[in-house]
Amino acid sequence: MTRPGDAGAVAARPGAGQGGRSRRLSLSWLLVLSFGSLIAVSILVVLGFAVYGAARNTVDLLRDRADLGIGVLTREVEGLLESAGDQAGFVARALETGETDPGNPEQVTALLFGAMAADPAIGAIALIRPDGQALLAERTETLAKVRTLDFSNDEAAMTALRYGRANREPVWAPPIYRQDYDSSVLTLQIPIYRNDRFQGMLAAALGVMALSEFLEHLSAGSAPNTFVLYGRDRVLAHRFMAAGYPGLSLQEPLPALAWFGDPVLTHMWTPEAMRPAAIEARPPLKSHLVEADGNNYLFLYRELDAYTATPLIVGAYFDTDVMSDEINRLFNSIIVGLAALALAVLLALFIGRRLSRPVSRLSSVARLIGELRLEDIRDLPHSRVRELDEQSSAFNSMTGALRWFQAYVPRSLVHQLMREGDLASLASDRRNVTVMFSDIAGYSTISEGKSAAEVAALLNRHFGILTGAIEAEGGTVDKFIGDSVMAFWGAPEKQKNRAIRACRAALAIREGIAADNREREARGEPPVRVRLGIHSGQATAGNIGAPSRVNYTVIGDDVNIAQRLEQLGKEVSPDAEVAITVSASTVADLDGLFEVEPVGEMEVKGRAAPVAVYRLVGMA
Repeated sequence: MTRPGDAGAVAARPGAGQGGRSRRLSLSWLLVLSFGSLIAVSILVVLGFAVYGAARNTVDLLRDRADLGIGVLTREVEGLLESAGDQAGFVARALETGETDPGNPEQVTALLFGAMAADPAIGAIALIRPDGQALLAERTETLAKVRTLDFSNDEAAMTALRYGRANREPVWAPPIYRQDYDSSVLTLQIPIYRNDRFQGMLAAALGVMALSEFLEHLSAGSAPNTFVLYGRDRVLAHRFMAAGYPGLSLQEPLPALAWFGDPVLTHMWTPEAMRPAAIEARPPLKSHLVEADGNNYLFLYRELDAYTATPLIVGAYFDTDVMSDEINRLFNSIIVGLAALALAVLLALFIGRRLSRPVSRLSSVARLIGELRLEDIRDLPHSRVRELDEQSSAFNSMTGALRWFQAYVPRSLVHQLMREGDLASLASDRRNVTVMFSDIAGYSTISEGKSAAEVAALLNRHFGILTGAIEAEGGTVDKFIGDSVMAFWGAPEKQKNRAIRACRAALAIREGIAADNREREARGEPPVRVRLGIHSGQATAGNIGAPSRVNYTVIGDDVNIAQRLEQLGKEVSPDAEVAITVSASTVADLDGLFEVEPVGEMEVKGRAAPVAVYRLVGMA
C-alpha cells in the first residue's frame, strides 16, 4: 500500500508519462480559453451563494460560540455542585450503612478528610449530631484540620437539624454568612438515618470565594466577564469576590446586584438600558443587550433550577464591538473573493496540477484514518502553497487529536461503530457478560497528606496497570470511579471465554501491582493493596445517557454483584496484596483452568438464593 509522502503516492495510470501530461496541459489551456467566460459566470454565482452562506454561517458561528461558552461555564458550575453532592452522598452512605461508625471520631475524621481530598471545592464538611455537637473538617491554607464544636446555639445548625428530623431528602440551603470564616457559604445538607433512627445532619460547605476563584480563573481566558447570580438580585460568584467581598453579614450574606462593584453587571436588569439582542440565543440560553457607560454589552445567561430553591443564573457579558469584528471579516472575505476571481481562471490549470499530488496523499491518509490504522500514518509533507500547507498542518493536527481520542474511547466500541455505521447497532439488549470491579484498600490513608499532583500521579500509574491488563484480555474499561475501575467482557462484541479472560486479567493485575509495590518499597512508600470482584451473568448492555452524550455500559443486578464481591474482598482476604473474589457463575465458566478456593456464601438483596463466593488463587 502506498504511504503518504512516498514517491509513488500518485499511482501510475495510462497516459501518465510526459506525453500524457502534455496532452492534459493542452486540454487545460483549451478549457481555460474556451470556457473562461462560463467559468467566470459560474464562479460569480458560486461566490454569491458562498457569501450568502458565509453570512448565515457567521451568524450561526456567533450563536454557537455563545452556546458553547455558556455551556462550558454551566457545566463547570454544575460540576462543582454535583461533585460536592457526590462526595457528600458518599460520606452519608458510609455513615448510614455502618461502613463508618458515626460514633467513632477517628473513622468519621478519615471519612471527612477523604471527601475533602476528592473534591477541592468543598471548603468544610461536618457531621452535626442531634444534640448540636459536631465534628468539623475544614480546609486551611496549608492542610485540612478537624475540630469538635458545639453548634447547639447556632441558629443555622439548629434549622438544619429541624429539617433533618422532618425530612430525609438532601437540600441545598440558602447561602449564609459564617463569621468564623468571614465568608458566605452554600451548604448541602443531608439527613443521616440508620435503622430509621435520626443520627444527625451531614453538611458540606462550598465557599462563595471558591466559586469566585473558578470564575477568576476563567477571566484569564476568553470569558473575562462571567458571573453566577442567586436569583435576579444577588451575586453568588464573580471574580471580584475571589478574595472576599466587603460588607457581607448575617443579614446580607450575598452582595445585592444593585450596589455590586461591576458597573456593567449592575445594569443587567435595568429596564431603560435593556434591548433585544440582534442574534437570538438558542433555548435554554437567553440573551439581551444592555447599554452602560455609552457602550453596548450582550448578556448571555441561563437558569439552573435543579439545585437551590432559588434558581441560579449563570452567564457572561461581552462588548458588542468585539463581535462586530466577525462581520467585518466577512465583508473583507467578499472583497478578497472578488479580487481573486480574475486570477482563478488564469491559474485554474496550474493549481489543478499542483493539487493532484497532495489530494492523492490526503486520500491515502484518509483511508488509513477510516480504518483507524493511526500507527501507519505518516505526517503529510509541507507545501510551498500556503493553503496546501495549512491543509497538511490541519490534517496532521487532526491525526494527533485522533490518537488522543483513542485514549478516551474503547477501540472495540469504535471499531464496531465503524463496521455497523450507526449508533442503532449498539441498541440496548440482554447480554451474557463478565464484570470486574476494582478498589484500592485504604485509599484514604494512602492519599492523606499528598498533594493533588501526587494523588493524580498515584492514580494514573495504578489505572495504567489495570487498564493494560484488562485491554490485553479484550476487556472494555467502562469507567473510573474515584480510585475504582469498572470493566466488562462480552460487550459490545460477544466473547465465549469471558470469565477466563477476566481471571487472566486479574492475575496479570496481581503481577503488575506486586512489581509496582516493589518499586514503591524501594522509594520508601507504603504498598498499594487492591481488591477485585468478578461475576458472570446477564446484564443490559447498550448506550445509556442523554441524546447529546451517551456512554456504552452494562447495568443490572449482576453488575452490582461484582461490586459486592469486590467489597467482600476485605473480609475474605484482608491481608492480601491483591484480593481476587469471584462468584460461582464465573468459576463454572473457567473449565478447570484456574485454582480457586471456596470461602462461603454471600446474601444478595433482591435474590432468593445466596451467591457462592470463591477466592482466585492462580492458574491450575
